[in-house]
Parts: sequence; structure tokens; C-alpha cells
Amino acid sequence: MATTPLSPFYGIIFDLDGTLYVLRWFMKPLIFFRLFPGGMRLPRFLAVREKFAGRDMGDRERLLAAVGGEFGRGERMPAEQAKQWITDRFYPAFVAIMPFFRFSRPFIRRLLGALREKGVRLAVLSDYGCVKERLEKLGLSPTIFDAVSSCEDAGALKPHPRPLLAIAEKWGIAPGQILVLGDRADTDGAAAKNAGMQFIRVADSLLLPQGAMRWGTISRMLLS
Repeated sequence: MATTPLSPFYGIIFDLDGTLYVLRWFMKPLIFFRLFPGGMRLPRFLAVREKFAGRDMGDRERLLAAVGGEFGRGERMPAEQAKQWITDRFYPAFVAIMPFFRFSRPFIRRLLGALREKGVRLAVLSDYGCVKERLEKLGLSPTIFDAVSSCEDAGALKPHPRPLLAIAEKWGIAPGQILVLGDRADTDGAAAKNAGMQFIRVADSLLLPQGAMRWGTISRMLLS
């Protein structure tokens, strides 16, 4: 899997979580306390959702119905109630904690502005929903980007390539001329590979995973 662009790129698709902001150890505890007294459901919900990675469910409603059905069975609650927990409890908690991660990527607005000035198309594609709301809480205006979308809204979680290819089609840019930036090789990287796009993995750990790059290095490379 490529870790640097192999050819010129005219568009960049950013993952959101762990890419446009740094993931911290306290993220899940913050969501947990926001969900109180139902915080213990969080890891079970995430585990159920992970089972749908790479599956094309057609649209958001079918995906949420399927996730809610399986999640609900484990929690011994009706599927519709489980789905409501996802939309009315999990997502508001997720959005509410975003200010704790504001500007954890130094000079990110300057970088995005410079890329736009160079004529590079910019998109955010998150696996999770409420993308615009989360960007705003992070201090990033959604209008900085030419496209803001989620794989959940498309009904196909990464590494399924359809949400990526939809952006390429909207832009009228060949997939091979689009660069994907993400923090996970198994989702972001695999989705980029499946879509025929270039990929760079962002990492913040002390010891970099093989092929990954730090945000500062990537930023300098993008502006060179």
C-alpha cells in the first residue's frame, strides 16, 4: 500500500477522527460519562458497528436498522429503541466532546487554506455521522471543504470504496489522482486501495507504524 503519492493529485479526502484531530486516550471516557448511566453500552455498540465494516447496506436507514437490530438484541431492547440510542444519545455525546480536541493539529486551518489556494479539491469523509456538527465543534468550518460526507450516511462503512468513489465522481477527477489521508490502514487505507486512490497514513504514536508519517511531515510535503 502506497504511503506517499505516486503521481500528481488534484483532490485530497481527509478522514476525520484521528486525522483532522489527534485522538487522545480520554476520548472514550469522555463519551462514557456523557452517556451516563448508559455508558457501559458504548464498547458493545462499537463492537457491533465494527461488524458492518466494508458492507454495503445501500443507505443510512438500512445500515442503522441493521446495526440497531443486532445491538438491540445484545442489550435486550427493541431494535427501534437501540437505533434511537445511537441517534439521540451516542451522537450528541460524540459531538459534545469535540471541543476537547480543538486545534490538536497545529496550523490546520492555514494548511487547508493553502491547499485551496493551490487549487486542490478538499473533502472530509468520516465513517461516523454528524460530520458538519463535529467539524464546527473542532473549530473548522465545513465550508473550507468542497465535500463533507460520512460513510454511515452512504450506508457503506470503510473499507468499502463506494463513498470515496462518489466524491471522485462528483469532482470529475480520476480516482488515481486523489489522495486519501487517514489514521487507519485497515479502514482508510484499505478503502483507498479498493477505490484505486493514493493513501498516506497519519500516525501520532512515539513509534511510527511501518509506512506511517507524522502530521508535520505530511503537511510540509503537501505544501512543497
